[in-house]
Amino acid sequence: MSILDGVQRVLSLYAEGAAELSFTEVAARLAMPKSTASRLLNQMQNYGMLDQDSATRRYRPGALLSQAVRAGMAATPLDEACRAVLVRLSDDSGLTAYLSTLNQRETVVLQRLNGSHPVQVLSPPGSRRAASGTAMGRALLSRLTDSEFQTLYGSDPAQPLPMEGRDCPATVGDLTRLVAQTRADHCGVAIDQAMPGIGAVAAAVRDPATGELRGLCLSFVSFQADADRVARLRESVLQQVAALGRELNDPYWLN
Repeated sequence: MSILDGVQRVLSLYAEGAAELSFTEVAARLAMPKSTASRLLNQMQNYGMLDQDSATRRYRPGALLSQAVRAGMAATPLDEACRAVLVRLSDDSGLTAYLSTLNQRETVVLQRLNGSHPVQVLSPPGSRRAASGTAMGRALLSRLTDSEFQTLYGSDPAQPLPMEGRDCPATVGDLTRLVAQTRADHCGVAIDQAMPGIGAVAAAVRDPATGELRGLCLSFVSFQADADRVARLRESVLQQVAALGRELNDPYWLN
């Protein structure tokens, strides 16, 4: 294994949603000798790709990576408008709020606000997840036209999808039905699906001038949120994102 192979494999763990990792966790998850994992993480830290917490000795993405992500994802006027909504959602609820976009079949995190009561599993900017298995992904997919959706997933409803977790859609037909329901509700909810123990409520806007898609969501620990709490979060997301959609003249939110 070359050094670049090792770096790519370690970074993929963070891209999948890990916030911090110990060298023993890296070794176990990558089936790598502990001595190799330790050397690799030390080298990545020396080159600014990772930072190490002095107390816990755990590694997290470093400043160099954060700077590279920000440079590659320069904020647009739409992102600035979305961030104002993201701040209100996070401040009002105390929860972690995300701004994401759609890249083919994956969601990509653009911004994250931790909130005063963040979940333990945090996805840093640049993280990618299969759109089919998350509330954010289905909210974004619900804003596509039928032809755009078919370009991504095809027209065969029996076509299987990678299994992302419990209760996630298994076929394109399953996903089509979930996306249609999200479109009708103007909001997506997923609890204990692609990320066990985590729930999310999401909605999306589309700039009619540019076609840009952005999804906004609140993430929470599922066992701490009963049906009434989820309903309140859903109403808050709907109100805030609907107001943003009206500001953008997004026809979806004008009806």
